[in-house]
Amino acid sequence: MKKKHIAIGLALVVIWGGAIGFLAYKSKDKKVKEEQAIKRYIIPENKKTFFSGVVEPSKSKIFYKDISKGSDYEINKKNGEIVSKGSLLITYKNEEIANQISDLEDQISDLKKEKNKSSEPKNNEIQNNTDVMNPNVGASIEDQIKSNKKQIEKLKKKEYTHEYAPFAGKVSVPSKAAEGENQVLLKLKSNDLYVKAQVSERDLEKTKLNQDVDILVLANDKNVKGEILDISYDPEEQVVPIEGAVSTSQVANYPVTISLDSKENVVNGYHVQVKLKDTEKLIEIPTSAVKTEGSKKYVYLIKDNKLVKQDIKTKGEKGKSTIVSSGLKEKDEIVEVINSEMKEGQEIE
Repeated sequence: MKKKHIAIGLALVVIWGGAIGFLAYKSKDKKVKEEQAIKRYIIPENKKTFFSGVVEPSKSKIFYKDISKGSDYEINKKNGEIVSKGSLLITYKNEEIANQISDLEDQISDLKKEKNKSSEPKNNEIQNNTDVMNPNVGASIEDQIKSNKKQIEKLKKKEYTHEYAPFAGKVSVPSKAAEGENQVLLKLKSNDLYVKAQVSERDLEKTKLNQDVDILVLANDKNVKGEILDISYDPEEQVVPIEGAVSTSQVANYPVTISLDSKENVVNGYHVQVKLKDTEKLIEIPTSAVKTEGSKKYVYLIKDNKLVKQDIKTKGEKGKSTIVSSGLKEKDEIVEVINSEMKEGQEIE
C-alpha cells in the first residue's frame, strides 16, 4: 500500500514537472514569435484639395445685333464653320444712308438730263442760230453733279459696316434669334479648351502656378491630367456661405485657369472635378525604419508578405521621424523597426 502511494506521488511530480516545462516552452516560444513579429508602418496619404470647374474655350465673343450700324444685316458664315482671325462674319447695311445715296443718284440723273436738254437746239430755231445754252448754266449743272458724286463717295463708305473675327475659332449661329436689343446674331469660340475653376480662400495658398492636377470629367468618368496656368488674386464678387457656420461667415473664391493635356473625351461645357495635391509636403517615416550602409540609406518595403529593399534619399530628421525626398510614395507599407537579422526576400507573417 505504501509503495502504491509512493508511485502515485512520483507520477504527480512527473506530470507537474512536465506541465511546468510545457508552459515554460510555450512562454518562450511566444516571446520568440513576438520578437520575430515585424511592426508595419503605412505611409499616409497627403490631404488632397478638391474643387469644381467647367470646360470652356480660352476666348469667346458674342455678337449682338447693333442697330446703330443698320437694321439690315447678313451673316457671312455658316453654323459650325471654322474661321481664321480677321474673317468677315457679319455685314450691316444702313438703309438710311442707302436711301440718301439713291436720292443723290437720282439727282445726278436729272441734272444730266437737264444738261443734255439745254444743249439741244429747239425745233423752231434756225440752224445757223448762234443762240445756244449759256455756258455758265452748263458749268453750274456740272458742278452740282460733281458735288453729288463726292457726297455719294463719302456715304458709300458708311453704307456697309463689317464685323470681323478677333481670333480664330468656331462659329455658332442660333437657329432662332430672339428679337430685340439683345438679339444674338453669332457666337465665336476659340478651338482650344481649358478648365475655368474657382479656388476658395482656404485652399488658395496650396494652389501654385504650373502645378500638376488630376481632372475627373463628370460626364463620362474619364480622367485627364492638367496644369495650373493662371491664378487670379482678385476674388469673385459673389461670396459663398461656409456650410455649418453662422450666416455671417462667408468664403471668397478665386478664378483659376487649368490647361488640359488631352482634349479627348472633353467637350465645351462639361463639368469637372479637379484634384490638387499638396506638393510641398514631403513624406515622413520613423527613423527606426531607416538603415544606413555607407553613403546610402534604405528601408524594407513589405510586398506580398516579403521584405523588399528600397533605396531612399532623405532631407534630414524631424524629431523621431526622417524626411524622405525620394524613393517612397503614399500608401507604401514598410518595416517600422529594422534590425540586422532582416534580409531581402524574407517572408513575414
